[in-house]
Amino acid sequence: MSIKKFISSFFLLPIILSSCSPSESSPPKSTFSPLQNGFGVVVQAIGIDSGPGAKLYYKGTNVIITLVWPYIGTHGYPILYTNNIALLLADKPDSHGYLGNGALIVIQGTGPAMDISDEVLKIAAEQNHVDFDRALKVCEPLRLNQVTNALKVLFYSKKYMDSTIPDLEAQITWEQVFAIMEDVKKTGETNKVVNTDVRYLQKDYGN
Repeated sequence: MSIKKFISSFFLLPIILSSCSPSESSPPKSTFSPLQNGFGVVVQAIGIDSGPGAKLYYKGTNVIITLVWPYIGTHGYPILYTNNIALLLADKPDSHGYLGNGALIVIQGTGPAMDISDEVLKIAAEQNHVDFDRALKVCEPLRLNQVTNALKVLFYSKKYMDSTIPDLEAQITWEQVFAIMEDVKKTGETNKVVNTDVRYLQKDYGN
């Protein structure tokens, strides 16, 4: 082989290797860790100081794995399931792309996901006899648990903004979640998670 051909082959090799690398939108099967009811996660490092991050996917009986929520993060405990529906307290970036805010996300199959935080907060406000509009300005979901015949969602109140609004807890059923989902499907607006291509539905309460 001539020196010219060897040099050409040497520079062509990285191009061939890079073209064979897996697509980020369709992660390798070896990185998909099944959870329950067709859902699973792909865990990846997101920074030296921030540790690993996890994305929620849905596979079901399909060959293709679909990304349904990009940031499980520290809020993603636990994930509750029924049939092909997952309910979780996930991370959701703000309008600037910063993480740290929790959102109550429900997903059926391949989605789209729905942010139902405000609907459940409305139930919490009614159950605790608190004004919903005021609670909407200062409360965000903090904890999600399942107990016998009920789901409990705790909302943290930023009392430095309004000291009269306490932390609120809602007790709901899966049937109420299904009803909320149907309403959001009909009246919710389509949004996109900041810095991703993942779409979700959410009703606009003007907050």
